[in-house]
Amino acid sequence: MTRKTLPDMSTDADTLLSQDASPSAAHGNACLVVIRGARLGTRVPLDNAQITIGRDSSCDFQISERNVSRTHCRITRHSEAFWLEDLGSTNRTMLNGNAVEQAPLSDGDQVRVGSTVLKFIGPGNIEADYHLELHENAVRDALTGLYNRRQLIGVLEHEIRKRRGRIGQPLALALLDIDHFKQINDELGHLGGDSALRQLTAVLSDHVRPRNILARIGGEEFALLMPETELEDARQHLDRIREAVADYSFEIEGQRRRLTISIGVVAWVPEMQGTSDFLRAADEFLYRAKRTGRNRIC
Repeated sequence: MTRKTLPDMSTDADTLLSQDASPSAAHGNACLVVIRGARLGTRVPLDNAQITIGRDSSCDFQISERNVSRTHCRITRHSEAFWLEDLGSTNRTMLNGNAVEQAPLSDGDQVRVGSTVLKFIGPGNIEADYHLELHENAVRDALTGLYNRRQLIGVLEHEIRKRRGRIGQPLALALLDIDHFKQINDELGHLGGDSALRQLTAVLSDHVRPRNILARIGGEEFALLMPETELEDARQHLDRIREAVADYSFEIEGQRRRLTISIGVVAWVPEMQGTSDFLRAADEFLYRAKRTGRNRIC
């Protein structure tokens, strides 16, 4: 096929990619949306000069499929134009069903990488906001606005993949549970319980570091993922969070209440088989904190 000429552009700018769109994303920005594949609904903003797509954890957007090359393809931006370029992938990069080496992207184009299909939403297309809203609804907890359990699992898997076979990239995970939460529901009703959960979310969010990921994964159970954090540092940070919760005066259904949380924290080690082992280990330490008196970290 005829090889098209890619416009000249600088590629030395920092490549930053938000894998999970923020509600504050600019209206009408170009993006890719996964419309088929394991990461269905994920929105990939194209705000930067260049992004790479592939199986390797160093790629800006990672697709963990065997038929995807380590660095499969890339998309570059030149003013308002976006170009798709195959990077010598084994199974080719497909654009609207045709293998391409280099080609410009038009609004509505479909890019297939392995078995994953991404739809290109061009600048100014209001469909981008529609997909953003769908994605946010899929990954957020409706009551607290935090990530939900499904999204946490996806982030966990991504962080673990980045660390396989590598040394010196710590990762800590904490599970946090409200002590005696059933009493709140029993005495003040479920509306009172919901109010407590929203207020606790605000307290936790005020004390969570920007690079950390807070999620609500069950009724009164939260998770805090702490990349690049050693276990002892995580414990100290969590103890400050525990104290902040214990010191906070919750106003629930016209009453002032004090709440406490129990916390189990664990560091990722290569011997763990995956997310299930990681979560199970954190849950065991949480259970120990509950069993040994609550309002503590184990």
